Amino acid sequence: MKPDFDSERRARVPPGRRAGTVMLEFVLAFPLILTLMLGCMQFAHIWMAKQVVHYSAFCAARAALVCHSGERGAAAQQAAEQACAWIAEGTTGGESDKRIPGWGEIPGSGGVRRKTRVRIEDVGRWNVKATVEHDFALIFPIAGPMIGWLVNPWADGREWLEQRADDTGNVGSADLIRQAHLRFKEVAVLPRPYVVLPEMGLPASGW
Repeated sequence: MKPDFDSERRARVPPGRRAGTVMLEFVLAFPLILTLMLGCMQFAHIWMAKQVVHYSAFCAARAALVCHSGERGAAAQQAAEQACAWIAEGTTGGESDKRIPGWGEIPGSGGVRRKTRVRIEDVGRWNVKATVEHDFALIFPIAGPMIGWLVNPWADGREWLEQRADDTGNVGSADLIRQAHLRFKEVAVLPRPYVVLPEMGLPASGW
């Protein structure tokens, strides 16, 4: 029978040295595995937030459809904030968390008004367009700052700032805990749910 030299060699290695080898492998592999895990969770969070912001644009357009022209802006802003409150993170000392009827307070949602902007426009005579911008905080450690740096590698130590910031400034600087941010911009266009047949003149162009 062929001798098993590997088992004989392992038998000659003291148990303490084998434990040290396992510990060294763990020390080398664990940071990489942890970063990959946090990166997967952060990208999943980003994808979910993008869907929520798109839904908030739909909510803003839907709210604007049923309001008088003078109330459309406020109604659309409130509708978008109620949708984005679930993904908003970051408050200042003077901001209180938002309350959803029938649910209660949403922890960490105090900055949703500061981080959500809505613009309502008419598209032709029978459509309303809502554009929602939301500054989304990357809350996962290690992965969030890395993504913020990758989006803007020239931030020079200011990776927590909103990327592609416009004249609204970097609202994340007011947060008690500064985190990297991504700015989502989503658009929804909805037709009016009511028509006046003599004015519309069916079939209407563009339908």
